[in-house]
Amino acid sequence: MNIQALHFVLDIDGNGSFAGWEVIEALKWAFSLPGRLMVEGLGNIPPIADTFHIQASVATGYASFHSLLATVLNLLFWVGGLVLITRIGADRKAANPDAAPQDAPGMPHYRGPKARKT
Repeated sequence: MNIQALHFVLDIDGNGSFAGWEVIEALKWAFSLPGRLMVEGLGNIPPIADTFHIQASVATGYASFHSLLATVLNLLFWVGGLVLITRIGADRKAANPDAAPQDAPGMPHYRGPKARKT
């Protein structure tokens, strides 16, 4: 199976060095990859491809990689990922919110640096 969305060349102009604009294009490619992969996957299902007019195949070209559908899917992927990351551990509840914070179990209370002996 040939996945066209994964094809990428970092040295675009072929001069043997990487220019700043090539690095920016690589970052754009990496951030748009999830949406392009989803569009290419959906393009292989004929009823969905006909409904959304996805043209992501060798016969029709890969113009749908830069479509509104790919952009929306990409945006949903990254927003969902950010929401998931920020929600990890957010549901922790204190046993008694009015009580003073407890020290870690087995750790003595820190009283600051010791005074020098004179």
